[in-house]
Amino acid sequence: MQFGQLRPEVLAAISQAPSVKKQVRAVAVEIRKEARRLAPKESGNLRKNIAIENVYDPETRMVEYHVGWNKKAWYGGLVELGTEDTPARPHLRPAADKIAGGTHEFGSRGELA
Repeated sequence: MQFGQLRPEVLAAISQAPSVKKQVRAVAVEIRKEARRLAPKESGNLRKNIAIENVYDPETRMVEYHVGWNKKAWYGGLVELGTEDTPARPHLRPAADKIAGGTHEFGSRGELA
């Protein structure tokens, strides 16, 4: 059975189980570690400010971990995706692909959700 075939309330309960949360957080930690390794090092600010956020979605009742840039590295999405004037320098997506193997989603700013 695939996760997409489970009822939403079952998925919500599974996502809140302590052992599942611990395992999912461990994957998020590995993604953050790899993203920091791959991030361009100008001042080091971008690398230091790749963070993990524990998010509860009240609509789906799911607990998720988001890996992305905190407020001190607000420009992380611009570096990841590039702009008109600067080429993309991906580091978060390749890290997620390597560690999670395509089991992830990305937000509009390039952050991993």
